[in-house]
Amino acid sequence: MGQIYNNFIYMISSNMNFRILIFISLITMQLGAQNKFSAAATLGFTAAQLGGDGISGYDKLGMVAGLKLGYPISKKWDLNMDLLYSQRGSRSSFGVGSGVDSLTKLNYIEIPVYITLNDWYVESENYNKVGAFAGLSYGYLISVQSNQRIFDGNEGSFNKTDLSGRIGVYYSFTKSLTFRTYYTDAFLRLYNSEELNNTDSLDSFFWTFRLEYNF
Repeated sequence: MGQIYNNFIYMISSNMNFRILIFISLITMQLGAQNKFSAAATLGFTAAQLGGDGISGYDKLGMVAGLKLGYPISKKWDLNMDLLYSQRGSRSSFGVGSGVDSLTKLNYIEIPVYITLNDWYVESENYNKVGAFAGLSYGYLISVQSNQRIFDGNEGSFNKTDLSGRIGVYYSFTKSLTFRTYYTDAFLRLYNSEELNNTDSLDSFFWTFRLEYNF
């Protein structure tokens, strides 16, 4: 946890554009206290892989945590924005530890913006039980760790910014507790090298499973 905090502080202090983006996002999150906005805290995990590193399967498990903000456009539609810390990458066998032959860990701060279609309205408690959503996510790479030969000594060559597409669904157990799952695929390449398998660039895709506590 201390390493995550140190990486986050370094990222903010060294990148003015992202510092401004974080500031705007935090100000926007404060609007969750107003009646028209909804806010939630979220915690879950990712199952990720990288295209081009020679490792297949969603075997790299990581953490995702942060805040979610929603604004109702109509009775059926919401506009949403998150501020998240997420872990991605790849590994050669299923798990979360580092005792494997091949492991790449990518840690991001990301800001997804997406639109949600809500359904199954529970009138007595004023919430929707199910819905589907889609949108875009901007990510900033905080840190890279890898023991793969193709990345050895070149961790600084990973692109710092990421733009991804996202689509998913949610189910609310109660007004306060929601389960959300979604698939994310990067539009931008993460890393360029002639040593990659059957490609000249690296891309990222992963599943996310998380719980949300709605305030």
